[in-house]
Amino acid sequence: MMKKVIAAAFRSKGKRKMKRSELIYTMSFDLNWFSHEASKRVVEEAEKEGLLVGDDEVEPTFNVDEVSVPADFKPSIRELLSRSVADRLVEEIAEKTGKSYQEVVSIINEKQERLANLLSFEVVALLVAKEFGVDVSKYIDEVEKSVLS
Repeated sequence: MMKKVIAAAFRSKGKRKMKRSELIYTMSFDLNWFSHEASKRVVEEAEKEGLLVGDDEVEPTFNVDEVSVPADFKPSIRELLSRSVADRLVEEIAEKTGKSYQEVVSIINEKQERLANLLSFEVVALLVAKEFGVDVSKYIDEVEKSVLS
Protein backbone atom coordinates (compact mmCIF):
# COMPACT_ATOMS: atom_id res chain seq x y z
CA MET A 1 0.00 0.00 0.00
CA MET A 2 2.90 2.37 0.72
CA LYS A 3 4.02 2.10 -2.90
CA LYS A 4 0.52 3.15 -4.04
CA VAL A 5 0.57 6.16 -1.71
CA ILE A 6 3.90 7.38 -3.04
CA ALA A 7 2.95 6.68 -6.67
CA ALA A 8 -0.40 8.47 -6.34
CA ALA A 9 1.16 11.51 -4.66
CA PHE A 10 3.82 11.91 -7.35
CA ARG A 11 1.38 11.27 -10.20
CA SER A 12 -1.04 13.85 -8.79
CA LYS A 13 1.69 16.45 -9.31
CA GLY A 14 3.00 14.97 -12.56
CA LYS A 15 6.52 14.97 -11.15
CA ARG A 16 9.38 12.51 -10.77
CA LYS A 17 11.05 14.50 -7.97
CA MET A 18 9.76 16.96 -5.44
CA LYS A 19 10.85 18.66 -2.30
CA ARG A 20 10.12 16.65 0.84
CA SER A 21 7.95 19.50 2.12
CA GLU A 22 5.94 19.49 -1.13
CA LEU A 23 5.34 15.73 -0.87
CA ILE A 24 4.13 16.12 2.72
CA TYR A 25 1.93 19.05 1.69
CA THR A 26 0.54 17.03 -1.24
CA MET A 27 -0.52 14.13 0.98
CA SER A 28 -1.96 16.27 3.76
CA PHE A 29 -3.55 19.21 1.93
CA ASP A 30 -3.88 18.52 -1.80
CA LEU A 31 -5.03 14.93 -1.47
CA ASN A 32 -6.42 15.38 2.05
CA TRP A 33 -5.26 11.91 3.12
CA PHE A 34 -3.47 12.54 6.42
CA SER A 35 -2.62 15.22 8.92
CA HIS A 36 0.63 17.11 8.37
CA GLU A 37 2.38 15.10 11.11
CA ALA A 38 1.07 11.79 9.78
CA SER A 39 2.26 12.72 6.29
CA LYS A 40 5.76 13.33 7.69
CA ARG A 41 5.69 9.86 9.26
CA VAL A 42 4.53 8.31 5.97
CA VAL A 43 7.46 9.91 4.13
CA GLU A 44 9.89 8.68 6.80
CA GLU A 45 8.46 5.17 6.59
CA ALA A 46 8.64 5.18 2.79
CA GLU A 47 12.30 6.11 3.08
CA LYS A 48 12.92 3.29 5.58
CA GLU A 49 11.26 0.87 3.18
CA GLY A 50 13.51 2.06 0.36
CA LEU A 51 10.69 3.57 -1.70
CA LEU A 52 12.04 7.13 -1.57
CA VAL A 53 15.56 8.50 -1.85
CA GLY A 54 17.02 11.96 -1.52
CA ASP A 55 17.54 14.62 1.07
CA ASP A 56 15.70 17.91 0.57
CA GLU A 57 14.39 16.70 -2.78
CA VAL A 58 13.02 13.13 -2.85
CA GLU A 59 12.18 10.75 -5.66
CA PRO A 60 10.66 7.28 -5.80
CA THR A 61 12.98 4.31 -6.34
CA PHE A 62 10.41 2.77 -8.68
CA ASN A 63 8.43 3.78 -11.75
CA VAL A 64 5.27 5.44 -10.42
CA ASP A 65 3.51 4.87 -13.75
CA GLU A 66 3.73 1.09 -13.30
CA VAL A 67 1.75 1.14 -10.03
CA SER A 68 -1.98 0.57 -10.33
CA VAL A 69 -3.86 3.09 -8.18
CA PRO A 70 -7.69 3.04 -8.16
CA ALA A 71 -9.41 6.37 -8.83
CA ASP A 72 -11.09 6.27 -5.40
CA PHE A 73 -7.87 5.37 -3.54
CA LYS A 74 -7.90 6.62 0.06
CA PRO A 75 -5.14 5.11 2.23
CA SER A 76 -5.50 4.37 5.93
CA ILE A 77 -2.77 5.86 8.11
CA ARG A 78 -3.28 3.09 10.67
CA GLU A 79 -2.71 0.38 8.08
CA LEU A 80 0.25 2.18 6.54
CA LEU A 81 2.19 2.70 9.73
CA SER A 82 1.36 -0.57 11.46
CA ARG A 83 2.47 -2.93 8.71
CA SER A 84 4.90 -5.57 9.86
CA VAL A 85 7.90 -6.79 7.92
CA ALA A 86 5.90 -9.93 7.09
CA ASP A 87 3.08 -7.79 5.63
CA ARG A 88 5.52 -5.85 3.48
CA LEU A 89 7.21 -9.05 2.28
CA VAL A 90 3.87 -10.60 1.33
CA GLU A 91 2.84 -7.40 -0.49
CA GLU A 92 6.08 -7.33 -2.47
CA ILE A 93 5.83 -11.02 -3.40
CA ALA A 94 2.22 -10.49 -4.50
CA GLU A 95 3.21 -7.49 -6.59
CA LYS A 96 6.13 -9.36 -8.20
CA THR A 97 4.12 -12.49 -8.98
CA GLY A 98 0.67 -11.07 -9.72
CA LYS A 99 -0.80 -13.31 -7.02
CA SER A 100 -3.22 -12.05 -4.40
CA TYR A 101 -2.09 -11.28 -0.87
CA GLN A 102 -3.97 -14.34 0.40
CA GLU A 103 -2.43 -16.64 -2.24
CA VAL A 104 1.04 -15.56 -1.14
CA VAL A 105 0.19 -16.13 2.52
CA SER A 106 -0.99 -19.64 1.58
CA ILE A 107 2.26 -20.35 -0.29
CA ILE A 108 4.28 -19.23 2.72
CA ASN A 109 2.14 -21.26 5.14
CA GLU A 110 2.47 -24.38 2.98
CA LYS A 111 6.24 -24.01 2.81
CA GLN A 112 6.38 -23.42 6.56
CA GLU A 113 4.45 -26.67 7.12
CA ARG A 114 6.79 -28.56 4.74
CA LEU A 115 9.65 -27.29 6.90
CA ALA A 116 7.94 -28.81 9.97
CA ASN A 117 7.18 -25.32 11.33
CA LEU A 118 10.82 -24.99 12.38
CA LEU A 119 11.10 -21.49 10.94
CA SER A 120 9.03 -18.40 11.68
CA PHE A 121 6.59 -17.02 9.12
CA GLU A 122 8.92 -14.07 8.47
CA VAL A 123 11.91 -16.31 7.72
CA VAL A 124 9.88 -18.52 5.40
CA ALA A 125 8.52 -15.37 3.71
CA LEU A 126 12.14 -14.38 3.02
CA LEU A 127 12.77 -17.79 1.43
CA VAL A 128 9.65 -17.58 -0.72
CA ALA A 129 10.47 -14.01 -1.74
CA LYS A 130 13.95 -15.06 -2.78
CA GLU A 131 12.50 -17.96 -4.81
CA PHE A 132 10.33 -15.46 -6.70
CA GLY A 133 13.28 -13.17 -7.38
CA VAL A 134 12.51 -10.47 -4.84
CA ASP A 135 15.54 -8.60 -3.49
CA VAL A 136 15.33 -9.52 0.20
CA SER A 137 18.42 -7.61 1.35
CA LYS A 138 16.36 -4.71 2.71
CA TYR A 139 14.32 -7.08 4.90
CA ILE A 140 17.01 -9.27 6.45
CA ASP A 141 17.96 -7.05 9.42
CA GLU A 142 14.33 -6.36 10.28
CA VAL A 143 13.39 -10.05 10.08
CA GLU A 144 16.37 -10.90 12.27
CA LYS A 145 15.23 -8.35 14.88
CA SER A 146 11.64 -9.63 14.81
CA VAL A 147 12.72 -13.26 15.16
CA LEU A 148 15.19 -12.61 17.96
CA SER A 149 12.94 -10.32 20.00
